[in-house]
Amino acid sequence: MHACPKCQRDRVINNGSAAGKPKKQCKQCGYQFTRTTPRGKPLKTKINAVLFYLSGLSMNRIAFLLRVSAQAVLTWIRAFAQEHTETPEPMGRTIILELDAMWHYLKKKRHKLWIWKALDRDTGQLLDWECGRRDKATLKKLVDRLAQWDVKLYCTAKWATYMAVIPPDKQGCIT
Repeated sequence: MHACPKCQRDRVINNGSAAGKPKKQCKQCGYQFTRTTPRGKPLKTKINAVLFYLSGLSMNRIAFLLRVSAQAVLTWIRAFAQEHTETPEPMGRTIILELDAMWHYLKKKRHKLWIWKALDRDTGQLLDWECGRRDKATLKKLVDRLAQWDVKLYCTAKWATYMAVIPPDKQGCIT
């Protein structure tokens, strides 16, 4: 016997069908439902996806192996990174940052996910990152978060979006 997802009681009866799936009704609270199994993939599958990604497999290959979409793999990796990342605290010294972007395919070549990175030029330490599109809005989110650091200079590629978002007095070191 299945339990009611709303009140967790086990007094559930059959109550017709909807879209070819049998409906159930709780005798206690009257809640009607069709799904009797939990939604989503188990935690073990999500952890395996992250481990595969850290081992160097592409998101598309991981999606194929686990029989899920590449978007689901991306969501799991992003959630893991946001939960477990340790952002360093500002050290009180003037730093020179190197901004860079890299991308991954999501299913097709025209569906790219851009990962923007901010690296301390002296130590090579990753200070912050942002996932999104290759546009001003995504870069602006990263640059706004980097305002807490005493950034003296941004080293970037020669791309107009960098020049539009970064303050002119902090632009330099074009690589």
